[in-house]
Amino acid sequence: MIWGCIDPVTPEYELKEGLFFVEGFASTEPGASFVIIKESAFEFGFYVTNFVKGARVSFINSSTREEVELSELIGTYIPPPDFRVAPGASWELDIVLENGTNYRSAPELVLEPVPIVDLEVVYDPELAFREINGGKFIPGHEVLVSFDDPANRKNFYYWTYRTFENLDFCEKCYNAVFRDGECQSLPLSLQSAPYYDYTCESDCWRIRFPEGITIYDDEFSDGKSVSKFSIGELLLYTKENMVVEVQQFTLTPSAHKYYKVLKDIVDNNRSLNAPPPSALVGNLFNPNDPEDFIFGRFTAAASAVRSMFIERTFISEQPLETMEAAVLEPTLNSPLPPPPTTTAPCSETRFRTAIIPDGWVD
Repeated sequence: MIWGCIDPVTPEYELKEGLFFVEGFASTEPGASFVIIKESAFEFGFYVTNFVKGARVSFINSSTREEVELSELIGTYIPPPDFRVAPGASWELDIVLENGTNYRSAPELVLEPVPIVDLEVVYDPELAFREINGGKFIPGHEVLVSFDDPANRKNFYYWTYRTFENLDFCEKCYNAVFRDGECQSLPLSLQSAPYYDYTCESDCWRIRFPEGITIYDDEFSDGKSVSKFSIGELLLYTKENMVVEVQQFTLTPSAHKYYKVLKDIVDNNRSLNAPPPSALVGNLFNPNDPEDFIFGRFTAAASAVRSMFIERTFISEQPLETMEAAVLEPTLNSPLPPPPTTTAPCSETRFRTAIIPDGWVD
């Protein structure tokens, strides 16, 4: 036998403009369904993906043909707040771009959820290594779940979560003031401060999502209890108390195969801004042009949900985010355009909500 050495070669993919990427999810949990559409482009010599505005996006029940239209909202498309899918039903995604191009998905069957038996978070002052200031370990909480895998049934799992942190300020306007629901630029003569902060008119929570992807195949645990399985890291961005809401999805085999490939890409420090391999062509297609490939996937899945309140005021380590000193508009004898404003509404988006999260403790 002849032994030899070879150097690993990173595969190269052709960079193209005009490629479409879709991430779509329909959940049994209200408020967790969304669709994101992006298009590749070259800007200032860099390859980027930009959010696609103005599309008509709908979820369609495969049996009843019920159509649920999604609304465009700051970088995503979302259904009505009370929308949820039910186990046993099949759903499809339908997209019509502004230019009339139509993309659809194959029907997705919603499987039965598997309950979360226990949820635990463990604080670690050196939770994860990040390339910050030359590289260092940073603090945070590890999230662990326990569940009982159903016997004699092939199960694939996918976990995601949302964290909710209370916000004090809902808007920050640089060289501008908050008027009529937006930051409006100031003339140079009135720019006496670099920015103005606006406190939230009501209770408001910032929502964060995980950096990575966690999946699981029950090949070696069929019918067994899985204990303290690590599903994510909650980095210490701030010391605000927070709620973590974990969703445990039960996936179809095709969905699991897709997320396994996507996980490999994310774990290798890649993202959907990089040109994906052909395996990332999921269940989406152009019904009018079989040669028009669209990257991404629409997944409809049942989830088991568990929430936990995390007290963080006792933590001594420094958070990743630093707070700039708050600057409020003057309210008396103000040279700024009327009316004097110091507050802003809590805009309801995928990343912010005025709805008290389950498990919140005042």
